[in-house]
Amino acid sequence: MGDTEVLRQKLLEKVADLPEVRLQEILDFVDFLRARERENEDSILKVAGCLTGSPLSAEQIEEELYGEEPA
Repeated sequence: MGDTEVLRQKLLEKVADLPEVRLQEILDFVDFLRARERENEDSILKVAGCLTGSPLSAEQIEEELYGEEPA
């Protein structure tokens, strides 16, 4: 068993006997940790999918934004 699996098993054993209120606190903390991890992701990776495809001209951007061709 790897280190990660050992840690997971220990964690499961320790929380198994906790009352429901404490389990909810642990769940809230885990959600907090996961949200913090997402915040720390490289911000360029968050928009990378938007950067694919062919470039748009200023007129095409105007049309996309406002639904009409510029005057």
